[in-house]
Amino acid sequence: MGTFGFKNWIQVALLFVVASSYAQERPNVLFIVVDDLNDMIGSYGDSQVKTPHLDRLAERSLQFDLAMSSSPLCNPSRTAVLTGLPAYVTGIYENNHSFRDIPEFADWVTLPQYFRKHGYRALAGGKVFHKAAGKHSDPQSWDEIYHDKSGTAAPGDEQRWQHGMKGEFALDYYNKAIDWAALDTPKEETIDWQTADKAAKILSEESEQPLFLAVGIFRPHLPWYAPKEFFDMYPLESIQLPKTRAGDLEDVGPIGRKMAGGQAQSVIEKHGKWREAVRAYLANVSYADACVGHLLDALEKSPHADNTIVVLWGDHGFHLGEKEHWEKYTLWERANRTALYISAPGVTKAGSVSPRPVALIDLQSTLIELCGLPARDDIYGKSLVPLLKKPHRKWHPALMTHYPNNHAVRDVRYRYIRYADGFEELYDHRNDPHEFENIAGTPEAKAIIKRLRRELPKENAGWPDYERTLNQH
Repeated sequence: MGTFGFKNWIQVALLFVVASSYAQERPNVLFIVVDDLNDMIGSYGDSQVKTPHLDRLAERSLQFDLAMSSSPLCNPSRTAVLTGLPAYVTGIYENNHSFRDIPEFADWVTLPQYFRKHGYRALAGGKVFHKAAGKHSDPQSWDEIYHDKSGTAAPGDEQRWQHGMKGEFALDYYNKAIDWAALDTPKEETIDWQTADKAAKILSEESEQPLFLAVGIFRPHLPWYAPKEFFDMYPLESIQLPKTRAGDLEDVGPIGRKMAGGQAQSVIEKHGKWREAVRAYLANVSYADACVGHLLDALEKSPHADNTIVVLWGDHGFHLGEKEHWEKYTLWERANRTALYISAPGVTKAGSVSPRPVALIDLQSTLIELCGLPARDDIYGKSLVPLLKKPHRKWHPALMTHYPNNHAVRDVRYRYIRYADGFEELYDHRNDPHEFENIAGTPEAKAIIKRLRRELPKENAGWPDYERTLNQH
């Protein structure tokens, strides 16, 4: 066996230096996900919400006006983004299952793992996967989980359930979750703020490796507990309620009605708490906005300010009484439309907007391309880089899934829904932005439906508890 000579060591050293230099040239990624964030944001045109920091992010980013979740529920949506696999492939349709429990995907390489394979240091805090800690945080995806808590602490019993509705909701989840209170706790002492603050400290440090820094902000997820200063931003008498129409579900099929339920809205209206509930949601959006602002301040002061891609997304939308529904769980616009901002130095134009519908599952391919990593051929989703460069170029429709064979397709004008029983809905967002009129049965809808139907997957992973789970909603 020959000896490993001096020249060989020199070559190895030079390769190491070149590789290290190349790694440092790669941009960092600040990956922010906000739970239950719909598009009630100032930069998206909402006039009553106060989101100065998200609006500031919009000023430095490309904003996607029609960003759609891949599934209108936390775990399926996040699993799709972080694995690059949609629910109809993995069978992850609900919150209490993990893709790691499915033999086919037990060793799947997630987005942060892929970045780690290519020289990045991947860190997570708060709710990035479905939980901030434990199995559903997918600890093997990360070099470190720097904060394993999320949300805000609940107030004392004297402040809880003051709305008088606990026990009246048909769905037990609502009885446990639909609550709100203004906390006396300073924002700096709340958990989501601490997640942002720990991430801010990481940003302030020099790093030998490029960073993939994930930050999960739990609010405005229920229950809506946030510091009092954010409730004080919204005088109750000033709250504008969503636009609704009596009998809105009359042209919706049985599965759509089961998804919506309708009973929660009737309870909230009966108690006269609709305005209070909307106010609580907005207060929690403003609290989440403040946490994001703390991150942005830290980034601007950091050594990484000029070499960091910022991505902020909501995992899905959120109903506040629209279509007689609260929360997510539906294939309508409000449950799926969310915020998406991407700021990529040298690629995106500050303050630009894309009107094209995009799916959040596209994020993995997008970040891989932006960071110069080898493309993956085992994931779904299409890189958004062409849209980052030309925001108005033609683009394909976005696909959403909520349990097997229930899908929605959104193009720039229409939302098409097809349920497992074959019932169809079609909404013309140019003329009907609130989805009051299902026009699927009209003669002019035939060609539109035929075109959008081509986007539906031909096969869907099964779900043995489908009927039981659907009936819970």
